[in-house]
Amino acid sequence: MSGGENIRRLLEATGIYRLTGSSPVDWEADAYEAGLDQAEAALAELEAGLFLASAPAERLEGWELLLRPQGSTASLEERREALRQAFSAWNRPANLAAMRGLLAAAGVKGSVREEGGKLLVAVEEYQGVTAQEARRMLDRLLPSHLEWEIEAQ
Repeated sequence: MSGGENIRRLLEATGIYRLTGSSPVDWEADAYEAGLDQAEAALAELEAGLFLASAPAERLEGWELLLRPQGSTASLEERREALRQAFSAWNRPANLAAMRGLLAAAGVKGSVREEGGKLLVAVEEYQGVTAQEARRMLDRLLPSHLEWEIEAQ
């Protein structure tokens, strides 16, 4: 129920007002409804932007700028997954499974494996970021005590 509908319901419930559609009370309720519709639309947009699962592209771009200077050109779902991984990156154990999750945060579709005490990242595709930006993000996200490199393709 919209705010305007609710106002009309409450006014009619008092028994004092008779809403015919053309009375001054109707006009006032129409004005309130117009203002409430705008406020409700703004709140719905704000609420959608609070969560990665529903945030519009413009809001995702704001979050991406918190992590890196380059916005992503990947699909909305890939961007949401990258942000989800990035925001959860600092609250997980440093194991190989976690390293795989960090690839998405850096905008990399691929795999990671350990060989000779070093992490080797095999890139299938960069998802909306440049190779340079992906390297910079991996450098920030991967544990600093681990050596790593991107394998030649």
